Amino acid sequence: MTNPINFILVFLSAVTIIIADSFIKQISAGQSFVGILKNPWVALVYGLYLIQIFFAILIFIFEGELAIYSNLFIIFYGILGVCIGLIFFKEHISVVQMIGIGLGLIGAFLMNLK
Repeated sequence: MTNPINFILVFLSAVTIIIADSFIKQISAGQSFVGILKNPWVALVYGLYLIQIFFAILIFIFEGELAIYSNLFIIFYGILGVCIGLIFFKEHISVVQMIGIGLGLIGAFLMNLK
C-alpha cells in the first residue's frame, strides 16, 4: 500500500469505526439491548459504519491490498481505541500494553515499506 491516499483512507476508516464503537459504549451504559436499539444516537452509529464501508470501497478502487489494509486497520483501530479509552472513559493500560502500542506503530511503518 504505497499509495498515500490508501493510507489516509485506512486511517479514516479506523477513525469512523472507533467513534461508532465509542458511541455504542456510551449509550449502552445501564440499558437493555432493546433500549440501546431504540436510542436515537444509534442512527449515528449506523451512519458511521456506512461511511467506513465507503472508505473501504475507495481503498480497493485505488488498488489497496487486503492484507495490508486489514493489518493497518487493526493497528490504527487499536491505537485509537486505547487513546479514546484513556481520555474519555478513564481506562488504564499497563506498561506491557504501552509497549504493544509502540510495536504497532513500528509495524504500521514497516508494512508501508517496499
